[in-house]
Amino acid sequence: MRIGFDAKKIVSNLTGIGNYSRSTVNLLTAAGEDECVLFAPDKGAEKCRDGLLPGNKLEFVYSGKGSSIGRHYWRNFSMVKDVKASGVEIFHGLSNELPFGIQKAGCKTVVTIHDLIFLRYPATYDFLSRKILEKKTRYACGVADRIIAVSEQTKRDIVEFYGVSPDKIDVLYQGCHSLFKRKLTDEEIDEVRKLYGLPDRYMVSVGTIEDRKNHATVIEAVSRLEDDVPLVIVSKRTSLQKKLEQQIESLGLRERVRIINGVPLEHLPALYQGSELAIYLSYFEGFGIPVLEGITSGVPVIAATGSCLEEAGGKGAVYCDPFDAEDVAAQMHLLLNSAEKRAELTAEGKKHIENFTDEALCGNLRKFYHKLLG
Repeated sequence: MRIGFDAKKIVSNLTGIGNYSRSTVNLLTAAGEDECVLFAPDKGAEKCRDGLLPGNKLEFVYSGKGSSIGRHYWRNFSMVKDVKASGVEIFHGLSNELPFGIQKAGCKTVVTIHDLIFLRYPATYDFLSRKILEKKTRYACGVADRIIAVSEQTKRDIVEFYGVSPDKIDVLYQGCHSLFKRKLTDEEIDEVRKLYGLPDRYMVSVGTIEDRKNHATVIEAVSRLEDDVPLVIVSKRTSLQKKLEQQIESLGLRERVRIINGVPLEHLPALYQGSELAIYLSYFEGFGIPVLEGITSGVPVIAATGSCLEEAGGKGAVYCDPFDAEDVAAQMHLLLNSAEKRAELTAEGKKHIENFTDEALCGNLRKFYHKLLG
């Protein structure tokens, strides 16, 4: 197969959708059976491109436009001409959108929808961003031959908000970064732990600081926890961090809750594997990669009910009402003190992640493409 991809996030984004996009292409590159053509407005960042596996069946098509306006116009409109000229059989929009007029490219079209949080929780987005996302996502869902949803939750949202037939949507899960799949040595874990000045025992919560990620409830739960095991929040600094710092101060948790900013991806596996447990209490997600990261790292995970985190964690996690701090504290206490429960979750987690191996994900993706081509 010869497959084209919208590669803007591949060359410019080092987090969620960027990682998903590179992983999707890497699955096909590693299999070595398909040609991948990446359409990008510019070369982007070298560090992003370095995340792609090398392969002689991988090629880039750039816009050639000098101005940002020109590159933006190319990606949204005139890219269609280059897609048509490339001779791809399938064009895959990896991040909720397809170029306007993609029907003229003469190929099958697919779009991956990660979430519709901008519709379900509109207050979490500014007005202009929300309107742009709504327009692009609605258009892509309407014109695509098939839609990939990253979870059953996202599939339900596409049906609910856009009235798309569920028969048009396939749920294909994503995996976490390969770095999390390697068991680190005690020395490697200790090196990173000492780098950040962490104690021998700690809990970890990885995720952007925003209201939806619900760190406030996790902090409240720590204030009710009898065990003197600190919580480490790993996140990029945002404008909301000051609010969390004020909460930590007001609850007298300065010695028990710490926020670490600027942690590179390379250090995250050690922070997970060195922890007693991982917590991800977001009250709504499209999938919830940190849950899968924690389980893949071999640590017990506490996650929230209410969206798709049960899909990400399976039986390898325990689940709480995201706003019930008392229940969260009780689950923390259980996992910190019950070796039996920890062993049970770890064993179930090992079974669960078999659904997310590269072989399983690649097989599902290629089967989807072949079905699309008939």
